[in-house]
Amino acid sequence: MKIKISKHPKALLIACLVSLLTIGNPSVSQTLDFSESWYAYQAMKTKANSKPMTWDRLPDWSGVWTGSPDYLPYYRLDKDGSLIVRVSPKNTTETSKIAAPLTAEYQAKAIKVLQDRSKGIDWDYVSNCIPAGFPRWVASGYLKEFALTPNMVWMLNEEQSEVRRVYTDGREHTPRDEAYPLFEGDTVGFWDGDTLVVHTVDNKAGTWDRSGTAYSDQVNTIERIKRISDTVIEDQMTIYDKLSLTKPWNLTVHFKRVTEPTDLRIRMFSCNENNNVVQDATGNTRHVLPGEAGYKDPNLIAQPTQNQTR
Repeated sequence: MKIKISKHPKALLIACLVSLLTIGNPSVSQTLDFSESWYAYQAMKTKANSKPMTWDRLPDWSGVWTGSPDYLPYYRLDKDGSLIVRVSPKNTTETSKIAAPLTAEYQAKAIKVLQDRSKGIDWDYVSNCIPAGFPRWVASGYLKEFALTPNMVWMLNEEQSEVRRVYTDGREHTPRDEAYPLFEGDTVGFWDGDTLVVHTVDNKAGTWDRSGTAYSDQVNTIERIKRISDTVIEDQMTIYDKLSLTKPWNLTVHFKRVTEPTDLRIRMFSCNENNNVVQDATGNTRHVLPGEAGYKDPNLIAQPTQNQTR
């Protein structure tokens, strides 16, 4: 692409901005192909003969719930340097005991993260107050709430006050010429009895947790979410990602109801307000200590001034 150089600084700046906006970045894009998961989702919808939900038929998902990274395969390096999955009493679901079908590229990425950690280099982007994003949202150990209406379901995560919006009013995904990657993706769903069936596309690339495995910005998912007991909501996921996975990956996670204290509330918090965790020049996590430049004193949280409250 040729850009005419102008003698005027303002015109030059505009030309540079236009250039940046028109040069595509292949690593950050909308989901280019989600046909496999979409066909499967549509087949489920046809089989369910889904009808519009009504208030009197909505299931009860009230209360405060919590997720856990223990529903993910937890990776370690074997003696030969290959990836293995730790199996322990914490692995309560069968899918948490089996490695995801990672491509060679994403296996290598996971191995590199674990090798760096063995050298004392460890970093997780959520430490920089960036949302966990979806699909990592499901494995977050923070508190969660679910707000159900006939036309939309809100899924709220205490971490970064992240909210997933599942549109159940019959709409389809955002038109492709308007879509772009989002932390929580673009999500539609329908009700199959008391099971919420969910399809999500247009996610940002991320990692499942600190253990090293990642997903690309092409990840798209189907979820079947149902309350299976008084204390458990089950999310049966199928993850599709042609960059990070060699085939679709099935994963089951549970959200467990928090019963004590009975009046527990989820509070909004701003991670960046007093975050003292930074990434240093080596790529490692560093805590800024009192007295060091950039330290944010949690006892001096900014309050609005008198003029701001008027």
